[in-house]
Amino acid sequence: MTQEAIAELKALLGPRGWLEGEDAATYTQDIRGTYKGDALLVVRPTSTEEVSGVVKICNRHGIVIVPQGGNTGLCGGAIPRGNRPSIVLSVARMNKIISVDPLRYSVTAEAGCIVQTIHDAAAEVDRAFALDWGARGSAVIGGAISTNAGGINVLRFGNTRDQVLGLEVVLPDGRIWNGLRALRKDSSGYDMKHLFIGAEGTLGIVTKAVMRLHPRPLRDQTMYASVGDIERLMELFALARSVGDSNLTAFELIPGHMVDRAIAKYPVLTRPMETRAEWYVLVRFSGGEDITEKLETFFGEAAERGLLTDAALAQNMAQEKNLWDLRDEIPPLKLMTGKMLKWDTSVPIDRIIPFLAECEKVACAIHPPSKVIAFGHVGDGNLHMSIWPEGTIGEPVFDKLCKDIVSAIDNLIWQYGGSICAEHGVGVENYDRVQGQKSPLEFEMMAKIKQVFDPQNLFNPGKMFNPAYGDVKQAAE
Repeated sequence: MTQEAIAELKALLGPRGWLEGEDAATYTQDIRGTYKGDALLVVRPTSTEEVSGVVKICNRHGIVIVPQGGNTGLCGGAIPRGNRPSIVLSVARMNKIISVDPLRYSVTAEAGCIVQTIHDAAAEVDRAFALDWGARGSAVIGGAISTNAGGINVLRFGNTRDQVLGLEVVLPDGRIWNGLRALRKDSSGYDMKHLFIGAEGTLGIVTKAVMRLHPRPLRDQTMYASVGDIERLMELFALARSVGDSNLTAFELIPGHMVDRAIAKYPVLTRPMETRAEWYVLVRFSGGEDITEKLETFFGEAAERGLLTDAALAQNMAQEKNLWDLRDEIPPLKLMTGKMLKWDTSVPIDRIIPFLAECEKVACAIHPPSKVIAFGHVGDGNLHMSIWPEGTIGEPVFDKLCKDIVSAIDNLIWQYGGSICAEHGVGVENYDRVQGQKSPLEFEMMAKIKQVFDPQNLFNPGKMFNPAYGDVKQAAE
């Protein structure tokens, strides 16, 4: 039966529409090499109709489908898992912009369209696309939608969910739901698109999307500043919001020692200023000609209060790019070696600094040399945090140590009213850990929705949540 299905898929898609063996290797492991799986085939459809055909074949033969966008995710959500016969469905060849509508302030694109391509298309009609993060040149819009990705502009524009106006989705039985509406208001019943946003391909495969565009600001300007008193970070953020108002688009926290590492590793980066500090912030204002004046006012008031000690203000595009390139290159995975534990967490913004201090205490209570490194989006409470249990530790002891630290930090996050899945999704990495974050009733509701859409559990099983956490069991585990 499996060989029959493979033959049907190959016939449907033609010789360029599938990969197997060594040619498929990059599709069956994640970008970090942390998660790897096996696939009978990697299929690469070029249209919604071909996606529908693939799904119908797999549905008939009981073959699991793992949807994949740009494969830039950090939680293993697009990699096959388990022993059931599986294929990877890549939307990479469905990469066209269908229309750009400046008067509607919207863009319609296929799921495999690269995020940077949408930025460029919006700029050509004097509009702006809100979604932005380090992988903008390789991440695709379908993956962003399926994980409800965040990024550096969430402070002003919200997550991906807030940018989606309409979707086209192939359901697990192969039917195509056309919800490509560009309406801002529609109270005609359940807003079905929200079921698929952040669902990580477990309910349907996003094939097209209508996304919001925004007025293009006359200027973007960023200040890189050394923090005077990290305990007063929220006072600094409140001042930025007060002075910048709607012009404030990003407010990022960066540890000084990671800046040093990034500059040492990447010669193309330049140090924005000579002042060294334990913490820096990147503050970006977007708007009219007066944003420089507003940034200067912000720094002046912050310095007078002792909140900032020094700052560098980008004066041209090259300096602006250098600041954000520096921000993109500070993740510890890029700069440090050795085993580490990582979190993509969010906590209420007023509790960021107490939370980090408590993380240090908790980790060091388990293993005293533990080092906590954090950076991220202060404006929305999203911290990218890593912990190194330092020192030479034997493998079995290290594994037990890591398990204890992960459990303790996860529980601390929930005590602070936070989430262990801020913007990277659940995938494989948080599949079991997320159990502690939601109530049994919430998992039961999720399991019932999954059962309605995908009773055979063929769409990306082993990701997002374990159906056993709810009272409703899947027909196929």
